[in-house]
Amino acid sequence: MAELFKSILAWMTSSGIKIIGIIIGLLIIHQMSKWIIKWIEKFIPGKDLLEITETKKRAHTLGNILRHALLILVVLIAIMMILGELGIQLGPLLATAGIGAVAIGFGAQSLIKDIISGFFIILENQYRIGDVIKVGDVSGMVEQLSLRRTVLRDLEGIVHTIPNGEIKIVSNLSKEWSRSVIDVEVSYDEDIDKVIDLLIEIGKELENEEPYKNSILEPLQILGVEKFGESGVSIRMMIKTAPLKQWEIGRELRRRIKKFFDEKGIQIPFPHRVLIFRERSEKIKLPKV
Repeated sequence: MAELFKSILAWMTSSGIKIIGIIIGLLIIHQMSKWIIKWIEKFIPGKDLLEITETKKRAHTLGNILRHALLILVVLIAIMMILGELGIQLGPLLATAGIGAVAIGFGAQSLIKDIISGFFIILENQYRIGDVIKVGDVSGMVEQLSLRRTVLRDLEGIVHTIPNGEIKIVSNLSKEWSRSVIDVEVSYDEDIDKVIDLLIEIGKELENEEPYKNSILEPLQILGVEKFGESGVSIRMMIKTAPLKQWEIGRELRRRIKKFFDEKGIQIPFPHRVLIFRERSEKIKLPKV
């Protein structure tokens, strides 16, 4: 028993300390990688707030990818060092791992497809962490992005995990700038030119007020009459905003239009029908032959 205790103590004072040091070093490197990425993001240059925000998204996404890749590499090196300290021969183990990797490769084609697709998504800067995207029938904000998968959270808080290899068409709703497109319907009895002037006035008021003026990149643009509906005339307008601000600006614009129209007596029509009643004609009696 004493000999066993001495052997354990001798191993702990030699290999054990080295293994503990390797694990502590791994944890330190992992934590330092987080600090370095956050530190770099603070010194990102940019001409304006919008450019800085876009660059930070890109840096945050790339930083997470590099940090995870570095962590995997360091973990593999640490495992090999720990196995060496435990006296396990790495040569036969690496040969077995190589044969296993070939066998796994045939069954992991979808995984390789995901990684290649993720690589090009990041390389081409298709979307970043913090962007709102739409993939098929699913949309939401990108919370995580790796070489293998994309994680979205929608407006209801539901998390959607999508393998990158399954992404065929992706729509980015918040890259560089966004746009809110609004259709306003007014009665056929209203003066269209007067309504357009009022809409322009509403847009100018919104552009000069806090906290909305910093989110609006271009003045409200009236495109004109979009269509003739069953109950009124539809006027289309659009406004260019900072990323992710199109919904906030659109909601505030609709609120102001409704309030302004009520004050000016402009009618926003609702579906109605015109019924025409006619008296039933008497039956015509044909003369007998």
